[in-house]
Amino acid sequence: MRKIILFVLLAISATVTMAQTNPKSGYVITNTSDTIRGIIDFRTNEKMSKQCDFWANGGDVKTTYKPGDIEGFRFEHNGKFFVSRRLNVTGEPELYFAEFMVRGKMNLYCITHNSDEFYFFEREDGEIAELTNRATNYAGYAPVALQEIKDNLQEKREQYGKVKSLLQKSWKAVEGMDDNDMSRKKLINVVRDYHNDVCTDGGKCMVYEYNEKSDKKKLHFKIFAGYAYYSTEKSDNQEYLDESYPCGTFEIGIGGEVDLERVMKDLSAEICVIYTPTCKSEIFIPHERMPINAEAYSTIEKSVLTFSLGMVKRYGRGKIQPLVRGGIFAGIDMKMTENDKIIYSQYSTSNKSHDWGSGSGHVGGYIGVGAQMSLGKQFVRIHGDVHKALTDGDMVKWGVTAEFGI
Repeated sequence: MRKIILFVLLAISATVTMAQTNPKSGYVITNTSDTIRGIIDFRTNEKMSKQCDFWANGGDVKTTYKPGDIEGFRFEHNGKFFVSRRLNVTGEPELYFAEFMVRGKMNLYCITHNSDEFYFFEREDGEIAELTNRATNYAGYAPVALQEIKDNLQEKREQYGKVKSLLQKSWKAVEGMDDNDMSRKKLINVVRDYHNDVCTDGGKCMVYEYNEKSDKKKLHFKIFAGYAYYSTEKSDNQEYLDESYPCGTFEIGIGGEVDLERVMKDLSAEICVIYTPTCKSEIFIPHERMPINAEAYSTIEKSVLTFSLGMVKRYGRGKIQPLVRGGIFAGIDMKMTENDKIIYSQYSTSNKSHDWGSGSGHVGGYIGVGAQMSLGKQFVRIHGDVHKALTDGDMVKWGVTAEFGI
């Protein structure tokens, strides 16, 4: 079992690291200002700041452009717009494909690097001020994390001061710079306010901020039901600790799934809540296991609530796509009871009942394979899975589940 799980997990890991494409219509702008239309690989902002993978219309050969090779590229339908710019992100000016967000009396660019967002405000005279939105990641010992927090706050104060100085011709723009709100929408409005106050020729600034609806992650709500068989099942509280209580049962659940297309084509993350109304099993304990010449029948009955978090990867471009899935889970045994019938002889029996309540359970991983069929914006899916607890011999569950997603 360990070898099987390890092999599948390695296969999933290898799949995740393989180069995938997420094709979207767009165009590149050459250094001679010519426009070539085709398909662009729509990846994360950080990946696209370093390269643009492009297929011209009517061609099947990929061309990889680095910053400086072209003037820029843009996705159709008011999509993201990137231009080659030399900006200082890591301490030394380098060429990047910077996301062009606003053009006017003040330009606004953004570069994502190591999950941090670097905003550059460029006044029409060429003066630049930077504003960094740091990703929250204060790992390590407390003194180290505290010093990092202090350094980031100091950086933030200095940067806000420089940006406000750059915006000083527009009091409305200066007032709009709120250090508690660093959202894209807020910064775009600040630059727009500056342009409207400073521009004297009546020209409007051009907002290149992408259409949020076209780039918004797709969220799916799903319901599912299935049948599961616990080939090995143990509890922390059961009376006969070295006994296993296999059982078959029906399960129901709800969940949510978010597409991660910009990370990998047909990849999504899922979170699920699974409820097992009744899991009941009975085992015979032979007399050799009893302290005296006796036999016992033990029955365990419980309900189980399981939470899972994982990834789903689909393959192919047809209406029906094979898929693999895997992740982690945590199950909680609820309302667990144990009834033991001990037979000493044909004339003497005793019954013991234990109410173990709730709280014990299992933590482990799951893997599975299946297929998905699209129905417009909805989908139906069937898959077989195996859940394995971390402790050897603790719990193994095999199941077949049908899902409906909207």
